[in-house]
Amino acid sequence: MASQRALAVGAILLMTGGLPLLLPTTANACSCMSFATPEEAVSVSSTIFLGTPTEKTSDGFEDTYLFDVSRVYKGDVASVTSVGTLANGNGCGTSYVVGTEQLMFLSAPYDVDAEYEGHSCGPYTGTDFDVQKTVEAVYGAGYVPETGGTPSVAVYVDKTAVVGGVAVVAVLAGLSWFGWKRRRRA
Repeated sequence: MASQRALAVGAILLMTGGLPLLLPTTANACSCMSFATPEEAVSVSSTIFLGTPTEKTSDGFEDTYLFDVSRVYKGDVASVTSVGTLANGNGCGTSYVVGTEQLMFLSAPYDVDAEYEGHSCGPYTGTDFDVQKTVEAVYGAGYVPETGGTPSVAVYVDKTAVVGGVAVVAVLAGLSWFGWKRRRRA
């Protein structure tokens, strides 16, 4: 009986101690590149636009902003678009000030559930330069985006964490059922 109890306690400790291994984690390191010229520094992003964040939501892991886009320099962007970034500066995440127009250097989404992903790494050469002037020298005056696009700012649910949580509950329920059956036989 004591060995069964020790086995059950050991299984529960193994499961609860192993729980963090089932949940997704985020690396917190961020390393930004420096480029030789301002032209090279502004050319690495897949999308560049001038826009104003109008709304922000967060699930604690990811912040998502809606932007009113006033001018597009690189890429195909609607007049309203969403930009996601990892919250709290994790993995080069950043934040934007709602209501303040900004020149955005973005990439295709990788870690976020939005149309574009923003990073804290911007055009950097190790020297001061006029970023807006350099963007216009490389890409011209840009264009006003067509009206359209109404992305929503939604809270992202990490399906991996949900599946891991369900698996843990199922295992614990199975262990409880097993223990109940064993006690009932005795």
